[in-house]
Amino acid sequence: MQRVLKVIVTILLFIISLSMQLFVFNNMSLFGIKPNMLLISVIVVSLYTSIYSCTIYSFILGFIVDLIFGSSGMFTISYTAIGMLLGFINEDYMKENYLSIIILTALSVALFETIQYFQSMIIISSYISFFFLIKQVILSILLNVILVFIICFIFGKIIEHIEKKQNKIYW
Repeated sequence: MQRVLKVIVTILLFIISLSMQLFVFNNMSLFGIKPNMLLISVIVVSLYTSIYSCTIYSFILGFIVDLIFGSSGMFTISYTAIGMLLGFINEDYMKENYLSIIILTALSVALFETIQYFQSMIIISSYISFFFLIKQVILSILLNVILVFIICFIFGKIIEHIEKKQNKIYW
């Protein structure tokens, strides 16, 4: 039962993050940076699931985003690589430690922005300033770290509530 509830909560996170990215965050920016709610959902899912679940989640998310935006596999590759990496190092960090969440978010955002940077250079066949990448990475990290903490807090409370309810049923 607990596993089913976690799957339902993960599906709701998927739907909410995709909807928020498409309808809210794509229409607003802060210093030229748009919050990446989809990447944040991959980070949050990596905190509470296994490597396989996180990789499958990020692959499906990337595939759907590629279908929506008509890109040629850019997001599938980016999100799957990040999901696999986060799932792989899942056992080595503490979910309760704020510093590890900041490091994971910074690593994920830097990797995502770098992949997007090189894919953009390949697609437009032109050089894009490296300083643009650095600015993009730093500002994205700052913005997304704040959002990760908010989402992790909410998602963590929901999972904690599910586990408490499940423990009361068996005892």
